[in-house]
Amino acid sequence: MTTIEPVRFGTDGLRGRAGAAPMDPETLRRVGAALGVLLQRSGGEQKRVLVGDDGRDSAPWILDALAQGLVAAEVAITDVALCTTPALAFLTRTQPFDAGIMISASHNPAADNGVKIFAGDGRKLSDEDERELERLAAELRPATPKTPRVKSNRDLLRRYDEGLAQKFPDLDLTGLRVGVDAANGGGSELAPRILRAFGAEVIELACEPDGFNINEGVGALHPERMAAAVGEQGFDLGVCLDGDGDRGIFVDEQGTVRDGDDVLCLFGLGLHRSGRLPGDVVVATVMSNLGLHKALGAAGVGAEITPVGDRNVWLAMQRLGAALGGEQSGHVLFLDNELVGDGLYTALRLLELRSAGGAALSRQFAEFHRFPQRLVNVPVAHKPALEDVPAIAAKVREIEAALGDDGRLLLRYSGTEPKCRVMIEAADEAVTVRLCDELAAVVAAEIGT
Repeated sequence: MTTIEPVRFGTDGLRGRAGAAPMDPETLRRVGAALGVLLQRSGGEQKRVLVGDDGRDSAPWILDALAQGLVAAEVAITDVALCTTPALAFLTRTQPFDAGIMISASHNPAADNGVKIFAGDGRKLSDEDERELERLAAELRPATPKTPRVKSNRDLLRRYDEGLAQKFPDLDLTGLRVGVDAANGGGSELAPRILRAFGAEVIELACEPDGFNINEGVGALHPERMAAAVGEQGFDLGVCLDGDGDRGIFVDEQGTVRDGDDVLCLFGLGLHRSGRLPGDVVVATVMSNLGLHKALGAAGVGAEITPVGDRNVWLAMQRLGAALGGEQSGHVLFLDNELVGDGLYTALRLLELRSAGGAALSRQFAEFHRFPQRLVNVPVAHKPALEDVPAIAAKVREIEAALGDDGRLLLRYSGTEPKCRVMIEAADEAVTVRLCDELAAVVAAEIGT
């Protein structure tokens, strides 16, 4: 009898090597069937699911496997193919769909893939619904139809274009030069098209997906290529998206890379000064730079700190009624964008500040002074509680005593990979590097692969 691997949703849906559990056809058929059963419980007319992908070579067969399970539960499927996660979420929310599925492994290499599932309101599924999907997927054994019917509708994506046009009715980017690096992923067609619609001159970098080149030395994880291009070609802004477009890293006209902390500082202070920052608080994660906390604090703005993950940021913003939150990695959530992380939307907000004679973005970012930070990802063989490993716990205590109030240490496991993240911030860069490498060496010696 074939052993059935249990389905376990991580911090951002399902993710793994394409072809291996949970991203194998049998598991995905069961996930599709489980989602169909969950949707059918609400009764009413036939349920409809929207699907999109970020262009990986494995996307077609993953869609086919999911569709086999969904069709077994009598769910209709519409495919928009290449798109960004925020575009998929927007269409799920604004069009007559009961759920959305984004086939993407975000910033991971092309050999990986994943599944992000959205409810009919465009939000990621609740923890409770994910646990129920796990339970159902363990029980269901859907029949395998030979050719599940999937309706293709690329034209739906124009509704996302229209939605952004409505959010920025007066935006005119005529005369601005914008570089776009879409990581050869989901934003490769969308981002240049939409920016041109606002009048910008767009120069495309890494906007040619071939199924295998996504995130390969480009995109939000590798903004250095864009930084070089800004200097060579005189861009007013460089936009670097990750594979599925929900994150944005930016390069100002001087070639300086600007991450989510830069963006949170810029808009946090701006909203505060204009009286549009409820509670005078910005939501950030444990990965946020100490410089962000100091810049906000100097202006009387507080920072609510959450664990890593845009879902955690979203939950805190909901609880506090906050207008702005995000992650250093480039997820930025605005209240007036339905609290959805969207790298292209953030780019438009930045370009809005620059348009109509606004100051160069390097000047507008100037109030943020970044503390030197070093992050080392240590591959691990297993994930014991870090405080229960004596050598690691002792080294942490030693470093925290050395840093005092002038630095910060963060030690945590990745939620999606077998890695331990070691991060140190301090006022002195040499101290930062030394302490981080010392702690990483201890982690590697104790629990490394």
